[in-house]
Amino acid sequence: MEEIRFNLAAPDLLCICVDDRQYGENSGRVYCCYSREAMYFAHEYQLIKIIERLLDRIDYPQSSVKIRSFQEKEEKRLLKPEKVLEGREVANHSGKLDTFLVHIKYRQNATWQGEIRWVEKGKNVSFRSELELLKLMDNALEM
Repeated sequence: MEEIRFNLAAPDLLCICVDDRQYGENSGRVYCCYSREAMYFAHEYQLIKIIERLLDRIDYPQSSVKIRSFQEKEEKRLLKPEKVLEGREVANHSGKLDTFLVHIKYRQNATWQGEIRWVEKGKNVSFRSELELLKLMDNALEM
């Protein structure tokens, strides 16, 4: 088995399994170490919302800005979830089309910065925003 050169110990390690692509929209599953169950997404915006909620819940990495809203929300302090899987278990999943490991290192300037690994090709690339992350995934899926 090839050694994965990626931070599998990161508390926010995500495995994004892309199972389908229709009309330029990807759908699939997301796995993290805080749940044994997959989180399903039907399009990229839903994927971003799932990840953002998870990052807020685990409070890692901490956001440098408070996201504005048209609605006033009562701030709820949710209990931080406990890890139920190790990084290697999270990384073991695979998508029908492609698989990506994602480590979000920072949440600055209202976006994410981190690293993505295209598992099937063994390539790691840094990204500077959510949009760049999505473009990297799209680029891989178009190849």
